Amino acid sequence: MGIDSYNPTVRARLANASKTRVLSLKESALHRIPEDVKALQTLKHLDLSINYLIEIPSYIGSMSHLKQLNLSRNQLESLPLELGFLPCLEVFNISQNKLTDLPDLSKCVALKTVDLTENQFTTFPEGICQCPNIETCIFTENRIEVLPDLIHSLQAISLILNKNRLTSLNTVNLLQCERLRAVNVDENQLNCDEIEQFVSKAPREIRISFEKNVSKIHTTDLLEMGNDSSKSKSVASSARKLIGQPGPSTSTVNKHLEMATKSRILQLKGTGLKKIPDEIEQLAEVLRNLELSENKIREIPLFIGQFTQLKQLHLSNNCLELLPDEIGSMKKLEILNLAGNKMKSLPDTIVGCTDLRTIDVSSNCFEMFPVAIISCLQLDLLNLNGNQIETLPDEISEIRVIELSLSQNRLKSLNPANLTKAQRLRTLRVDENCLEKSEFTRELLESSIISVIAYDGNRFQLKEFQDLPGYDAYQERFTATKRKI
Repeated sequence: MGIDSYNPTVRARLANASKTRVLSLKESALHRIPEDVKALQTLKHLDLSINYLIEIPSYIGSMSHLKQLNLSRNQLESLPLELGFLPCLEVFNISQNKLTDLPDLSKCVALKTVDLTENQFTTFPEGICQCPNIETCIFTENRIEVLPDLIHSLQAISLILNKNRLTSLNTVNLLQCERLRAVNVDENQLNCDEIEQFVSKAPREIRISFEKNVSKIHTTDLLEMGNDSSKSKSVASSARKLIGQPGPSTSTVNKHLEMATKSRILQLKGTGLKKIPDEIEQLAEVLRNLELSENKIREIPLFIGQFTQLKQLHLSNNCLELLPDEIGSMKKLEILNLAGNKMKSLPDTIVGCTDLRTIDVSSNCFEMFPVAIISCLQLDLLNLNGNQIETLPDEISEIRVIELSLSQNRLKSLNPANLTKAQRLRTLRVDENCLEKSEFTRELLESSIISVIAYDGNRFQLKEFQDLPGYDAYQERFTATKRKI
């Protein structure tokens, strides 16, 4: 299929890529990579995220100039071996797919960051241990139980393994990693003895986080173990370091603040913050992007409402239970990321964020669909994956999103009579719920404009879905969407 066969946006990006050496086909509803990409051998940046790709062609491995490759949020179950031969690749993002293994990446000699968040790994991919310049390895939300002996060869500075199934850290080998400075094993299945062993032997320069593994009693025991003043390295000292730092130093915060006044971006991701520094308030009229993800923040200060120029607010993977009403004063906010917190609701004032395009509240504690969001008329993408929602409200008929993700909830009802009326909804993701096939009514399949439905892991099989009244009409829309790409 030639370049003229794709939609205008894809055509334009393909045409420009040979000059810019950058190709972004993010959110292009791709089910396969356009054949024209094969000719773009000088690409440096390739973004294919948020599509429906189920395979990657081997010729991507011949793009020897490629520095960044983003394949996140697709449907990939495997990758070609040729991806292990990208000598200039520095950043490789394959999060939110269905991968269980990786090709050998040892020949990706420039690789610094690999993100495997939300895949299906049960074993640690040993090939990464042979990457000579790796700095950051992110394995959040997989199913890894133990670390291999080869972990001693890992060159990473930061190793993130939270939300896995670790029962062992393989301490003897992990502590041989010469460059390792940060380890996150929150929300695993590590017992007190395993933590105690690692704490007592870890060098002081390694920052470790292990929340939601052992009880408070066990944590107290770890602290008390260090009372013997004759010990050359106090376990208590290590345990305090492990339990949690107060956050970055004042000098570090001031350095970031000074940079932010020029760049309008404040980056404090993964810095151990337990609260948002008061000093940030002075940037209220300057900031456009505030990144506070992967900290331990429990509440948002009321002064957040003063950030009227902010376009992106990232607060994922913290300890938030509520947002203040003042959030509604952020009129220019376009992206709000609250994934991985403890939230059960959103304030009604969210409707005041009139420019909101994307809201991510996946992996929280929502039991009810947040109706307030429905009044956000500019919203394109709403991600509610990984919550506890059982049904959709009647107000769902008024929702304006293009893509609605509700996978891994407890849905028993789609409220199809009202969902059918959603005027902009094109993509509906309801994988891994408790839905019967009867929820996909003839009216929903024939009369709605939904062209992509993801429904794996419910209480019916693929063949049953294909036999539903109205399926042919839905399939026509699906096929038409596919032709456009």
